Amino acid sequence: MRALARLNHFFWTYKRLFVPGLLFTIISALFTIAVPILVRQAVDSIPRFVSLYDGFEGTVLGGYLYAQFFWTLIVFALLIIGLSLLSGWFSFLMRQTVVVASRHIEYDLRNTLYAHLQTLSPRFYQDYSTGDVMTRATSDIEQVRRYIGPAIMYLTRGLVIMITAITVMLIISPRLTMYALIPMPLLTIAVFFVAKIQFKRSDAIQKQYSKLTSRVQEALSGIRVLKAYTREDAEAQAFASESSDYRARMLDLARVDAAWRPVFLVLIGMAQVIVVWVGGRLAMEGAITIGNIAEYLIYVTLMTWPVASLGFVINMVQRASASMVRLGGILDTQPAIADGARTDEAIQQLAGRITFEDVSFQYEEKGVPVLQQVSFDIEAGKTLAVIGRTGSGKSTLVEMMARMLEPDSGTVRIDGHDVRTIPLLTLRSNIGFVPQDVFLFSDTVANNIAFGQLDADESQVEAAAAEAELLDNIQDFPEGFETFVGERGITLSGGQKQRSSIARALIRRPSILILDDALSAVDTNTEANILGHLRKQYGKRTVVIVSHRISAVQDADLILVLDDGRITERGTHDELVLTGGLYAQLYHKQLLEAEIAALN
Repeated sequence: MRALARLNHFFWTYKRLFVPGLLFTIISALFTIAVPILVRQAVDSIPRFVSLYDGFEGTVLGGYLYAQFFWTLIVFALLIIGLSLLSGWFSFLMRQTVVVASRHIEYDLRNTLYAHLQTLSPRFYQDYSTGDVMTRATSDIEQVRRYIGPAIMYLTRGLVIMITAITVMLIISPRLTMYALIPMPLLTIAVFFVAKIQFKRSDAIQKQYSKLTSRVQEALSGIRVLKAYTREDAEAQAFASESSDYRARMLDLARVDAAWRPVFLVLIGMAQVIVVWVGGRLAMEGAITIGNIAEYLIYVTLMTWPVASLGFVINMVQRASASMVRLGGILDTQPAIADGARTDEAIQQLAGRITFEDVSFQYEEKGVPVLQQVSFDIEAGKTLAVIGRTGSGKSTLVEMMARMLEPDSGTVRIDGHDVRTIPLLTLRSNIGFVPQDVFLFSDTVANNIAFGQLDADESQVEAAAAEAELLDNIQDFPEGFETFVGERGITLSGGQKQRSSIARALIRRPSILILDDALSAVDTNTEANILGHLRKQYGKRTVVIVSHRISAVQDADLILVLDDGRITERGTHDELVLTGGLYAQLYHKQLLEAEIAALN
């Protein structure tokens, strides 16, 4: 229940709906409770009529008494129908306020979670699978909504009916009431016992549902690989296994619910038997009337739904509590990288000078240094190239420029400012970043390019596509820029996806353009054309190119060669070729490969 306390501010926010909603709930319950009183009066009027009618049967007065009794019953019936209609009307208003409020809170909670997810650093998503996060954003929030709406509504109505009914019953006959309530302590014990079991099993269900969702998400994302390796049957078996575990856990909870219902029905049945048995004896003694027995039976019946819903409500509360704990695990996670006390909001524009001062970094899970005492300085408007073997730390280095990662030691500066003092919005708005792992959204080509600048017009999108050597391909598409690329750009080739990603970065006209091995999937001619467009921008923005190809980096103002996280060589292309180091080896190797390819 402590986890659910964090929802209190939502209740306060929507008090204009919850306050009248709870009031409607109470009024509806009170109208329902008034019905047994009218039934008691109607039943008690029968003996009085019979005693009067016996002496005047067949006379004019007897006919008059019979007519009076008939209309009295009609009035009672109309009153009972009227009270039932009023109870139903206020029950409708109750749902239109409490349930609507729960939908508003669900909306706010989902938006809060999504906004928070976007603030979290990439490292967070290494610990949480996509399927797990999706489950928390959908199924867990739905469980919380059911607590906010139906659970509170049913609980309030049930408590009002039970408290009011028991109060009226005590006024009528404390003795009969005590007997009728004998099963209640047993019911309380059963509720407490069931609640503990339901919480554990509900939490287990949500965890298994996360695994199931993750399995589906990964299989669909990697459907091409799955089919290429003919792993459909194996994947189906793995899914069936996860699904079987989920079914087993759901059945575990269903067994508890199934056992709970007969228990409360037996206890309610015991209460009704006690009312008839003890009430009959009290009626014979003249302590109560026959109408009181009928009234008691209706009260016991009315309490059947609150008691029945109690198990239902407990189940919802326990599942919501388990879900809120899972949601809290995300909401309480603070972004590893965020604006803070050191942030200087006055910094709104960047020229693009990049400086690394003795920067070192290692991933916690690997425990091996990725960067070691890296230092360099590149002036704004210049071109920096980073080259090295796989795993040498190239991607880590450029991610630090955009503050996707932070150094364990040393300082990264942009325009002389420590990046930790630059507002994240300012820093990343001035950077066009093309990551190594290209990602396109399930949208049109135009919208994927315009993602880099949402207010871009058609001419800007076309110009960016032309600079990325993508325009000719797009014009060949049946629907041009409105061509739908499918999930993750599945309808495009690897080179087309890379060039779409480059166009997305170019359309921003950033101060710093970072290409992290963004030309690996394009042919050498296309690469040369793209680099030609980029050279026209040299001097206007800082360009950082990470590549395995010497042809992509040879015109850079400064080339860094990384090896095991250290800068082992630095200089221009001509200078590095003369040193005879790793860069020269790569250059001659690729030059030889190009000559062989030309001969073939």
